[in-house]
Amino acid sequence: MGTGQMLLTVGAIILLGSIILTTNTSLINNNQATTYTNIQLESISLATSVIQAATDTSFDENSRGVPVTSTSQLTPATSLGQETGSNDFDDFDDYNGTPGGMGRLAPPDTLISGIYHVFTKVYYVSGRNLTYSSTPTWAKRLDVYVWNDNFPQDTVKMSTVYAYWYFLQ
Repeated sequence: MGTGQMLLTVGAIILLGSIILTTNTSLINNNQATTYTNIQLESISLATSVIQAATDTSFDENSRGVPVTSTSQLTPATSLGQETGSNDFDDFDDYNGTPGGMGRLAPPDTLISGIYHVFTKVYYVSGRNLTYSSTPTWAKRLDVYVWNDNFPQDTVKMSTVYAYWYFLQ
């Protein structure tokens, strides 16, 4: 084998090696992007599920089956959350985290791609900008935060506003 053939062989091996490395790097990057996208989609799905479940309930514990005509009849802003001794999610503000106030809905969801944590917060809002209100109003806002242990820096935040209304008879 001559020097020219040896150089061509070495060059071919170097070219083949660089192609293999580039292909492997691309496959790894694509796999990471797919995994990240799946985790984000599952996070969005969990947040949407919490919002849908919350909006399928009554506006307030005091408005279940009975019309409320004054905001003074609503649950005080400091008492939003599950009622003491209850495990039922029967009104909107029960989704204000764990029993007794703000916090994580327990237990965390474990799916194929890891453990998901759901943090919820319900509060009264008022005005055009739907700003926090320390007194009861006709609208409550639910903020849902979802993150995965594998990507804790990427938290999905979704919100909804739930307003009270009733028909006069």
